[in-house]
Amino acid sequence: MLKLLAAGLIASAAIVGTAGIAAADPVTITFRFNDTEQEVRGAIDEFQKQNPDIKVELQRIGWKDARNQFLREAAVGQGPDVAHVAQVWVTEMGDAGATLALDDFLQKDPPPNGFADFAAQDLAHGKDGKIYGLPWTTDTWAMVYRTDLLKEAGIDSLPTTWEDMRKDSEAVYKKTGKAGFGFPAGSSASGAMWFLANFYWWSEGKALIVQKQDGSYALGLEPADVVAAMNYYKQYMDGGDNPQSNLAASDAHDPAIMQALVSGNQAMGAMPPNTYKEILKAYADANPGKEPPFASGPFPHQPDTKSSMIGGRMLVINANTKHPDEAWKFVKYMASQGVFANFYRTQFPAQNSLLKQIDFGAPLKGFAEQFPFARTWGAYASGPVPIGTLWNATQRAFGKALSGQVSTEDAAKELLAEIGKQMP
Repeated sequence: MLKLLAAGLIASAAIVGTAGIAAADPVTITFRFNDTEQEVRGAIDEFQKQNPDIKVELQRIGWKDARNQFLREAAVGQGPDVAHVAQVWVTEMGDAGATLALDDFLQKDPPPNGFADFAAQDLAHGKDGKIYGLPWTTDTWAMVYRTDLLKEAGIDSLPTTWEDMRKDSEAVYKKTGKAGFGFPAGSSASGAMWFLANFYWWSEGKALIVQKQDGSYALGLEPADVVAAMNYYKQYMDGGDNPQSNLAASDAHDPAIMQALVSGNQAMGAMPPNTYKEILKAYADANPGKEPPFASGPFPHQPDTKSSMIGGRMLVINANTKHPDEAWKFVKYMASQGVFANFYRTQFPAQNSLLKQIDFGAPLKGFAEQFPFARTWGAYASGPVPIGTLWNATQRAFGKALSGQVSTEDAAKELLAEIGKQMP
């Protein structure tokens, strides 16, 4: 009887022990993502299958709030373990002590082909030389056109100069009654006019911030350069071919602008590839079996100038995380070939080895043509004024000018004066 009781106790202990191990709670890390959940849900689910000891809690936030929210939270020891951020935010976040340096992880447990395989490495470093973000995706903006509306307006080729783009936009509006080049002209922080302003300046061989030969930084624009860009885009507002309602839009992803392109109420737009892919999908869903009347093309540029940026996203680890090893495991997984091959098709991978395997396809032909004429943010990111400050100031100035609150001359002077005060 005692032997049977002992055996029973041993068996019970074994069952409890096994159950205890199986029931141990996995480590939970939070991942804050700024686009739609469907883009990463499959990859997260697969990661959790491969790593049952790690649970990933997905948080969503809009791009316009993401930077400031993360910086505020990190400053008081809070925030997600892993965050999805713009490439140009990483230096600022590292310098602020908001993100964890990844150098030790990259040395001990590097991704395939090492850190040298990644694009935008300069933007991943803080001013102390340490690496604060892992480049995850890369992209560039390009122009998108409704070819049916161009044809209706008598236009048989895509514009290659800023002047032709203006004329074509005006022709569409006058001949079809539809919007021509509809762009988000609002003044909200982190809006799209920042990009469009720089694309115009870069195509002219100029830049808001430049690095001099002695390594110091300076403003690279005169008031007349800023006025020229403001006057160019203001033509669309004054002419009516960019609707006044777009003064309330700040994001290329604004639903009103996307829907106008899908429905055929707008002929031209400027955007990153993820926005364009959503437009193509929405058109296909609304018009099953119908050939989409869209084409993409690069922004106007001279043979020796750039007219868009090599952009993209990085993944950063919060300096306050209690689970740095698990966070790095997740970051490394998200940058793996399998994620881009099987789950995430919104943007392109940031590794040069994976980029070589990408077939852009006909709809994205213009983005492929834009890449050789795209540049990194360079001195904008490494200079003395945080890029977020440059971005927000530019948005405010263009918003005032395009809405007619102040003259383009006064808005230009205000912008350069505001930035100039922060230059050494």
